Amino acid sequence: MKSWLSHWFDHTMLINEDDPEIELFRGLHDKQIINLRVMPNVSMERTAEFIFEYVDQWIRKQTNDRAFLVEVECRENEKNAGIYRS
Repeated sequence: MKSWLSHWFDHTMLINEDDPEIELFRGLHDKQIINLRVMPNVSMERTAEFIFEYVDQWIRKQTNDRAFLVEVECRENEKNAGIYRS
């Protein structure tokens, strides 16, 4: 789980898949200037949902469906957060 979270969020640049400057960002990634990650929507609410979907599946698989995720809260800072509940 830690490696998956690090891959997506540790020192990365998140952009929406419909960002009008996506090719510019891909070029910067190819030059190893940024570590680009493209998501359908990078709002805090959608990021919480993205994390929820992955982690919930992982937990269910690890526990043979005996445990599951109920809620994920993501915070960028004290003023910007998103919550996703099942």
